Amino acid sequence: DVYAQMIAAKEVGGDFYDFYKINDTTVALLAADVSGKGITAALYMMTAKTLLKELILKHPVAEAFELANQELCKNNKAHMFLTAFAGVLDLQTGIMTCVNAGHNPPVFIHADGTAQYLKIKHCLVLSASRKARYTAVDLQFKKDDKIILYTDGVTEAMNYSKQLFGEERLLQTLSDHNASPKEIVHLICSEVSKFAGSEPQNDDITLLVMEYR
Repeated sequence: DVYAQMIAAKEVGGDFYDFYKINDTTVALLAADVSGKGITAALYMMTAKTLLKELILKHPVAEAFELANQELCKNNKAHMFLTAFAGVLDLQTGIMTCVNAGHNPPVFIHADGTAQYLKIKHCLVLSASRKARYTAVDLQFKKDDKIILYTDGVTEAMNYSKQLFGEERLLQTLSDHNASPKEIVHLICSEVSKFAGSEPQNDDITLLVMEYR
């Protein structure tokens, strides 16, 4: 069960999410955040999203990241880069093979409602160096476990006192919530909005929640 939402800070944004079948028993999930905002970030986002999907459909996820990184490094005169987290889930075994390219640590919610950050090894952001190497890590899902992918527009949302919403507040929001992916996305967006109050949204907000059924 998957639900996702992206709320741009401007007319267009540089965040993106994606999810798709690789075959009948395997699905891919991805969330990413392009440096900068506006038209330039949005155009770069479209290139990166298309490239990553094309490669993840054909290669193991770590190899796909390395190939995408090399391609994105070419002709990168604007010095753009992006953070990205991708997971490829085997629906039969519950094993998700993940790569984290400098992205925010996902939140894992166990079936009993306890939530924790997944401290998966951070590899270099994409499009920073052609020499970058990417390492995959396996996660084991059990029935009703959930994973939350998000961008820093969530944790770096700011209120009138210039305080950040922060990782700890996000974890508190998610603890002991036996809700559906759609309900979780709406809950987080509501809590971030209440926290920020009248302060304008200063970054794109992207959320993707997957529950293993």
